[in-house]
Amino acid sequence: MHGILFLALEDFLDARLGEGVWSRALQAANLSDQAFEPDRYYPDEIAQRLFDVSAILLKQPLPQVLELFGQHMSPGLVTMGRSMGIVHKEWKTLDILEHLQSDILAPFSNIEAGVMPPDIRTYRLKHGEVAVAYVSRRKLCPLLKGIVRGLGQFFQEPIAFKEHVCMLQEAPLCRLSVFLDDPYFLRYVDVEREFGLAQSRISEITFYNAFQGVPVSDLGLVLRYSKDEVLVQVPPAQLLPMKLEKQTFLSLPHLPQGIKALIREVDTEQGFATLVNMRLTDGAVGCRRYPRVASEKPLLAQMKLGKRLFRGTMLNLSGGGTRILLEKESRLPEVLLFEPVALSFSIPLKYVELDDTIVLGPVPINLEGNILDVARIGGSMAVRVVFAGPPKREAMVLEQYTRKLRDDALAALQTTLSQGGK
Repeated sequence: MHGILFLALEDFLDARLGEGVWSRALQAANLSDQAFEPDRYYPDEIAQRLFDVSAILLKQPLPQVLELFGQHMSPGLVTMGRSMGIVHKEWKTLDILEHLQSDILAPFSNIEAGVMPPDIRTYRLKHGEVAVAYVSRRKLCPLLKGIVRGLGQFFQEPIAFKEHVCMLQEAPLCRLSVFLDDPYFLRYVDVEREFGLAQSRISEITFYNAFQGVPVSDLGLVLRYSKDEVLVQVPPAQLLPMKLEKQTFLSLPHLPQGIKALIREVDTEQGFATLVNMRLTDGAVGCRRYPRVASEKPLLAQMKLGKRLFRGTMLNLSGGGTRILLEKESRLPEVLLFEPVALSFSIPLKYVELDDTIVLGPVPINLEGNILDVARIGGSMAVRVVFAGPPKREAMVLEQYTRKLRDDALAALQTTLSQGGK
């Protein structure tokens, strides 16, 4: 264990119990003749003995003492890191965590002497969140959490945790998410960082839009970016839907979550679009198992919940589920997540091919499913339903219907482009 930790522990106990307590702690740990220097390493067993004694002196559980100690030493660690040039002046809590293993802990390792820093692996999920995994026989995870809390206090940031598993509960590692507990920062996009990475790596961005209710996607490149906007180059078949919708969803290769952006300007001749007002989505984009489409002609549906029958219009449809806007007078009772329902509707195809048989349309569909969520749109209620494994016949009909809408929409898109995009 690094000597700096012992000096910090002395300062912590003095601050809590008054000067002179350190000699009592050393005596209680049978270390009366032990001195600590900031540039030396000491056996972990010495540190553990002093931690145990500290818990006795403070009359608090050891995990709580370690967390308080971590909070206490955080400001000093930042100051020391800055003086050594391993902590940049502009870095804050999540920046320090992001660079912990590669830039900060690395100088403290000495393989030949058998000195290795703790195995703390971090990954920047987004601007406002870092995933942390900690593996160590020392099991000093409360100390790590205390240091992180202390960093948040030092930088006056609303730091919070989600602890998934912990070695103190017999897990093989500690895994937690550290995030800024602020709705704004949870969706904040650091434009210069994220799009700067994409440009420096010459990474292609995937854009997602809809044309005539059908999803369309294509690749593009970052040409230029600033703090508030990004200029991208996009193929014409994607640029037109972006222009019509005045927004786009996009996926960066290095970022687990998707981004929603507004379109400020489109240059169809040059193939450029200017993105502004970027915010993170709830999760990844472009990962749907089934393509989701929205027909220009409303699809009427009936939904049976228990003994009650509701009528409405399908807002969209896929092989995996649908969203239904119920008639205005419909009032759903309080329902639980995944409440079972039965759906009935017709697919407006002239015909469908079912194995070796051609069935004339419209084709009636009866499916079972479960309610995923209920939301209000205007004065009506919109119900999202996930299908409970459609039978083969219904799955084939839905697949042919979504394919037909997609083929028609893409043909219309190409026709529009051939006419100058008007």
